[in-house]
Amino acid sequence: MTKTFTENDLLRFLYDEVNEDERLDINESLSADMELRTKLDELTEAKSSLDAFTIKASSEVVSRILYASKNLQSA
Repeated sequence: MTKTFTENDLLRFLYDEVNEDERLDINESLSADMELRTKLDELTEAKSSLDAFTIKASSEVVSRILYASKNLQSA
């Protein structure tokens, strides 16, 4: 019997949040189902893009936060 895996299952697989039985089942399905393999490849690419993405606050924003923090501490 072939199990159907969702995107959530693939994301858990990608982030190593599955147990060993699930890992084996997903790997077996990935070998047999090219559509599932394609979906995993897309999720892997999206994860890589997110991992490379960095957000930096402007120095003005950081200064405002520090100023507000100091005022909260002294209150």
